[in-house]
Amino acid sequence: MIVYNLACKQGHVFEGWFKSPSDFENQRDRGLVECPICGDCAVERKLHAPRVNVGAAPTSRASAVEDATLSDGNVHPERLAKALAAMAEFAVRVRENTENVGERFAEEARAMHYGEIPHRGIRGRADAETAAELREEGIEFQALPFPVDWPSLN
Repeated sequence: MIVYNLACKQGHVFEGWFKSPSDFENQRDRGLVECPICGDCAVERKLHAPRVNVGAAPTSRASAVEDATLSDGNVHPERLAKALAAMAEFAVRVRENTENVGERFAEEARAMHYGEIPHRGIRGRADAETAAELREEGIEFQALPFPVDWPSLN
């Protein structure tokens, strides 16, 4: 995996994980890459420095993925396996601790925000426009860098 520094048209900077430059471009062109802050799909790659781990264990899931990519752009198989395992563990934890409300995400998030229903962990889908509306209402949520049903997609 390659970790790219990305930015939307509003100047929000964030990271994205992709298999290759063409994978990023394909996902971006299909509107699948969006700013986690404002939901803008007009996203571009920014300069980034490759990172090589020289011994210590990664301290975060993001650094685990960075550590899989060597300075020459090649992927270290053992490091990639560790990064993928960390991502899979994260996905399992999200699945175990949230309810999948699917397309009802915005409705459920609003109901919790306005005290109409008790707060609980949820996950689901919202298009960029709906995500921007939720943010404007002050509803806090986070877009995830990959589907939590990954890698099984069940």
